[in-house]
Amino acid sequence: MRLTWVVAVGLVLLQSGCANLGAPGQIVPLPMFVQQERKEVSPPVQASELEISLGIQVLQVGMSGGGGLVDVRFKVLDSAKARALLGKAANSPELLVDQAPPLVAPHHALRGARLNRGEVFYILFPNARASVKAGVDVTVAMGEARLGPVRVQ
Repeated sequence: MRLTWVVAVGLVLLQSGCANLGAPGQIVPLPMFVQQERKEVSPPVQASELEISLGIQVLQVGMSGGGGLVDVRFKVLDSAKARALLGKAANSPELLVDQAPPLVAPHHALRGARLNRGEVFYILFPNARASVKAGVDVTVAMGEARLGPVRVQ
């Protein structure tokens, strides 16, 4: 039984690249330590007039959790305006994607958010029905306000 576990763990380590079968004394670089090219950093996103009037700027919308979650990042531009908008349950953020039903934020998504000026916070939306994919344009809805379209990364 114990030998079976040792063999199973060894196979997992070999397949994941955490172990290698190089010759004795040979140093084989592990894949996780290989130098990778640096990606260009995109310039900072400029807030639109609508975002300024709402007090919240959408910084990015991206896929997370192997496509099971949509990560939406916001920046607070004006604390009072942001609290007035997001302090109402009816204005809970939603993601609108084409003709699919909206993706609704979990009920606790904003619990504890201080919404101080300059603060960046995020909401993880469950990607129900896999309706959001990288490269698709989505609209962030908060009550009657609509921010977007925003390209999903």
